[in-house]
Amino acid sequence: MFIKGKSYIRRELHNRYGGQQQGGISTPADYPVIFLFTGAQGEEYGYRDSWTEEGVFLYTGEGQRGDMEFVRGNKAIRDHIENGKDLYLFEYVDEGVVRYVDQMICSGFEFREAPDVEENFRRAFVFHLIPEDSFDPSISAQDNEGFEDMATLSMDELRQRALGEEGSPRQPRESLNSAYDRSEAVKAYVMLRASGVCEACGNEAPFTTAAGRPFLETHHVRSLSDGGPDHPAWVAGVCPNCHRRAHFGSDREVFNCMIRENVVEKEHELGYVI
Repeated sequence: MFIKGKSYIRRELHNRYGGQQQGGISTPADYPVIFLFTGAQGEEYGYRDSWTEEGVFLYTGEGQRGDMEFVRGNKAIRDHIENGKDLYLFEYVDEGVVRYVDQMICSGFEFREAPDVEENFRRAFVFHLIPEDSFDPSISAQDNEGFEDMATLSMDELRQRALGEEGSPRQPRESLNSAYDRSEAVKAYVMLRASGVCEACGNEAPFTTAAGRPFLETHHVRSLSDGGPDHPAWVAGVCPNCHRRAHFGSDREVFNCMIRENVVEKEHELGYVI
């Protein structure tokens, strides 16, 4: 949707997509996106966003007075994977002008003591955001490092690891490792669920890998990209042809809806509630 490094007029973003035109977190009602805005002006409200050495962006939640709560924008960031919302981070470069940084994944959060607008110290949320392209770009889940270890787990164990442990504060390094673990678990779970059969067209995988596994690719049904952790009910194991069709076909919207229906049906057959 956006070009990294390109500047945009914030007002024009909202004219097209909607969402709150003030504040750092904007949640358009008619699009599966969340806009995050960062800049030096947030420091007057106790917001000091920054990058860690590991490549995690520390983003302060919203709330100008008193302890922050998991409501509105804060809740939207924390639950964006479960709710199927993509995070887009922008930084201010001038008044009303923002530069697109990247699509981000929220891998966790921590509590910090920070002053509010009245200089009173309160509990603040600091979210851990990871650029989406930091995850393994390999389209073959079977080729990813650690897949063999994941493949030894049961479907229930894989699914639990794919869903992750939400709601507990942690340090950035722990959040980073958890996000990578979840991403690999989602891929391994989907490959086990597909069992060598494309979850789009229903045909067997076109060939086997050198390790003797059916070759399928993981496709994120509701996202423009196929990287990072996601809810297992929104990721499918598909053959290369169906994967390209899902992204580039003239009927891709209808086709993705069909894939989604297939996945939901399989999840219900396995006894999981969506």
